[in-house]
Amino acid sequence: MMKPTIIILLALTWALPFAAVAADNPKITDKPTGVVVQKVESDSTLKRMFDEVWAKLRGYGPKLSTSDARTSVTAVAGVRGAESTNSQIKPYWKGDRTDDPAYVQEVNAYNAAQTLADNGAADKAAAAFEEFLKTYPKSVFKPSAQFALGLAYGAAGQAAKGKAALDGFVRDYPTHPLVADAKRVSEALK
Repeated sequence: MMKPTIIILLALTWALPFAAVAADNPKITDKPTGVVVQKVESDSTLKRMFDEVWAKLRGYGPKLSTSDARTSVTAVAGVRGAESTNSQIKPYWKGDRTDDPAYVQEVNAYNAAQTLADNGAADKAAAAFEEFLKTYPKSVFKPSAQFALGLAYGAAGQAAKGKAALDGFVRDYPTHPLVADAKRVSEALK
C-alpha cells in the first residue's frame, strides 16, 4: 500500500498543471486577478531604436574644438646649412572656421540641443532644435538638426510632430545617409 505522503505528492503533481492553466485562462476562473498588463516590449524596442539612431546622428553632428588645431605641436627637423627662421608658420586649412565667432556660436547651439537629447530631456531638446532651425536656416547642420528634431519629438511622446519632421527630412534630403533610418523611425511613430 502507498504511503499518504506519496499519494499527496502524486495528487499535487497531477493537479498543478491544471491549476496553472486555470489561472491563465480567464474563462475558467472568471475572477479578476488584479494583474496589470503593460506593453513593455514595443516601448523598449522603440527606445532601443531611438538610441541606435541618436548614436548614428552624433556621427553627422558638428565637432568643434578650437584647441584641436591650435595646440598641436609640429616639430621640424632642419638640414645642416638650411636657412632657419624665427617665425612660426601657422597652417591654414580650407574651410577652417574655428576662428569665426558666428560659426562657433552655431556649433555650440547645435551641441547644446544634442546634449539635452543625450541627457533625456527630449521636450527641451525639441525646443532647442526648433530654435536652431529658426536661427540658422542656412546651416550646414540643418539636415542633422531636422532629423534630430523628429527624434526629439518622438522621444518626447509627440508622435505626430516627430513623424512630420522626419517625413520633411526624407523629402528635403533624399540622398542623406540617414534617410532609411528616418523612414524606419517615422513608421514606428504611427
